[in-house]
Amino acid sequence: MIWGAVGLIGVLLDTPTTVPLRIVGLSLRKADSAIFLLPLGASYELWARQVCQKWQGTPYGSGGAGTGPQELLVNLERMDCMTATENFLALHLTRKTSQRSAATFLGKLLQVRYQASPPCRWEDRYHYLTHAFVSWELHGWGTWLPLGEKDTRSVSYITQHPEQYKGFRDWKELRRIETALSRRPRYYIPTKDLHSWLSLLRNGDIIAFVASKEGLDVSHVGIFFWEGERPTFAHASQTQKKWVFGEDLCAYLDRRGEKVKGITVFRPFP
Repeated sequence: MIWGAVGLIGVLLDTPTTVPLRIVGLSLRKADSAIFLLPLGASYELWARQVCQKWQGTPYGSGGAGTGPQELLVNLERMDCMTATENFLALHLTRKTSQRSAATFLGKLLQVRYQASPPCRWEDRYHYLTHAFVSWELHGWGTWLPLGEKDTRSVSYITQHPEQYKGFRDWKELRRIETALSRRPRYYIPTKDLHSWLSLLRNGDIIAFVASKEGLDVSHVGIFFWEGERPTFAHASQTQKKWVFGEDLCAYLDRRGEKVKGITVFRPFP
């Protein structure tokens, strides 16, 4: 099934409100290809591996220049680490439904990316990945695994650096989100303890890299895979400017050094 090229249209939600779309290039064709990549009976882990392998070499970047605050950007032609993860989860959720259609994928992407849709303001997007993990878990899409030790640091980076978020207006809502995240128990596996916990990780887990920067929860995200006995991950690499499959997890953490404290893990339900 091919959805074909679609221009700026509206996605019909549970309300009569429509959300404008900005669809880049052949993104819907690529989404269609990913959803129907394997037969329905294929496991999540196998599907996740094949999708991430197929994305190998996809250029880095959000591709969202000029996108308005209420537009849903649909871009599988170029992805950064967060948009790639959003696309990946929305594709998986679409694949699980009986209505595997363009509207389903777009609706899932909207839910995966925003805490409120509509109106889809800048403030409604999950700017903290751990905020997304909490909401995705509440939706019943997976579980944020309590592995490792508690991260007791406060989350406050956005409100501490308003100059980096000039499109934001609802600072009261952002402070509420930060307060809720700061109070919620958050777990991560410290880099030094990684080998003690690795056996619990599964192919297709979403792994986020816990930032050491004050007030920030995580700084990067990818999809975990075992290659034999070697732990690896797939991700949109800002350094290599493309999607990379099979990056050695331990070597990556060693390179990041003190900038990264460890990893935290969200496991989508198959």
